[in-house]
Amino acid sequence: MAEQEGEAVPPSSEFVDGVATRDVVLREDVWARIFLPCYENRRRNEPVKPASPGDRPPMPVVLYAHGGAYTIGQPNWRCFHGFCSTLSRRANCICVSLAYRLAPAHRLPAAFEDGALALRWLLFQARLQHHDNQSPSFTCDPWLSPNLADFSRLFLAGDSAGANIMLKVSMDAADSGLENLTPVRIRGLLLIHPGFHCEERKMTHLDERNRKRYHLALPIGETLDYPPVNPIHPSAPSLSPLSAYPHILIMVAEADSRYDMTIRFFEMVRAYCLHTDLFISPGKGHQFHLKELNCSESNDLYDRLANFIKVCGTTNEEIASGRLQKQT
Repeated sequence: MAEQEGEAVPPSSEFVDGVATRDVVLREDVWARIFLPCYENRRRNEPVKPASPGDRPPMPVVLYAHGGAYTIGQPNWRCFHGFCSTLSRRANCICVSLAYRLAPAHRLPAAFEDGALALRWLLFQARLQHHDNQSPSFTCDPWLSPNLADFSRLFLAGDSAGANIMLKVSMDAADSGLENLTPVRIRGLLLIHPGFHCEERKMTHLDERNRKRYHLALPIGETLDYPPVNPIHPSAPSLSPLSAYPHILIMVAEADSRYDMTIRFFEMVRAYCLHTDLFISPGKGHQFHLKELNCSESNDLYDRLANFIKVCGTTNEEIASGRLQKQT
């Protein structure tokens, strides 16, 4: 990931390329950027206005964690901002992009803890939706109101190290019992180019810069076989908690050095979740879609993500009305 990709993009309450953005504080040291797609009939730079009942059905919500070896990156970086904006627009979903604490100031498991915090914050917003009319003094975020956000269609998504974060969050949530998340319902996981590594391949699969990053990010005394980084290691906990999820999408680039580990992970996950899909980008490298924005492979990747969210997040009402067209 090139350092110049760290150029910051400010939030905009006006729709830019069909998406408006705003930043929210989850805790003093943790924040998130919300990406809200516009109505089809809105003008490009029209400011966000509260939705009225009947304007359109509320949208699925995607909680997203960026990559960066747990040491770099923010939701306002142009590459991650662009990714969430494009996904929000193409999948017609609200993206909540997490700014988790970074190493070396905050070694792991800080990022995993912040991922769990973000899920709890969304649960709080979902429960506030049901109390807005009863207690107007306690209201949910206006961009996550009942007319906009459908928390019964929540997805957990992440890129590279962010995929590992959401994998850990999802397994811990399943271990604790997904019924504790009511009224939130997690419809699926989107694990994009997971940042899997192992100690055995450290010298051949990581350059010096990334070896240093992981040295600064891992808990003191841990190696790259730390279970959240290498979930397929024999000493790692069972992946059986993933059986709690109805759909899982795993994406990998064919030229990614993590390809073999990701394929093995897919095979292991498929034993627990029957609806586990694998999407391979031929001839491409790790996180290519953040740099090669206009190539056909990036377009295919976004199409697959959008299709996954639309199909797996379809409500019974939409099926009955025939509003969702069959995807190919």
